[in-house]
Amino acid sequence: IAMTSRKIDAENKEYPNLLREINNPPKALYALGNIGVLDVPTIAIVGTRKATAGGIELAERMAGELAGAGIIIISGLAMGIDSAAHRGALSANGKTIAVLGCGIDTIYPAQNVQLAKKILETDGGILSEYGPGEPSFKGNFIQRNRIISGLSSAIIVIEAPIRSGALSTAGFAGEQGRTVFVVPGLVSNKNYAGSHALIRDGAIRVTNTDEVLEDLGLKPLTQSSSSDN
Repeated sequence: IAMTSRKIDAENKEYPNLLREINNPPKALYALGNIGVLDVPTIAIVGTRKATAGGIELAERMAGELAGAGIIIISGLAMGIDSAAHRGALSANGKTIAVLGCGIDTIYPAQNVQLAKKILETDGGILSEYGPGEPSFKGNFIQRNRIISGLSSAIIVIEAPIRSGALSTAGFAGEQGRTVFVVPGLVSNKNYAGSHALIRDGAIRVTNTDEVLEDLGLKPLTQSSSSDN
């Protein structure tokens, strides 16, 4: 990606206000593109990399509807649900922010380089707490999840198996006082085992975008654009 990243220290006015509120906020962020959009309502959409076709379609649709309502979509640029969330926001001419778990100069996974370019071309942004050239360690991705939730007013979990990074994002969101929404699925589908555990633990079950907007005190979409068919 032919763009130079910039470092944003916590004292910088460009540093996202929501992120200042969390425990252990990044001392600095590295950014590509426009992150000034983070001052409007933000919702993260997260879920498994190994998503079903139905989960991907749902993530794209919900992200598109929320983006159409003026909400910024946050996710982690991973395969599966994350990529679908970014694509859905872009399809609605909305803005989306990707948070990386690796150095800001490395788009991971490599299959998403074109998606990353499109995010930047449409006035969105890419963030990482890891600077150019920093190596990627497995634990970075868990740490990254606290930033995804920290940047967001709420998170929506779509398809989270029992061992899913999305569950760590939900855990951080709970600690940070963010609302956790979960879309339920078939009990027999292992991709929803973690999702259903979250609902049992008190997360809010939602089945459409209007329920999310209503719970956040935001204006619901017209019924025609938020139908369940």
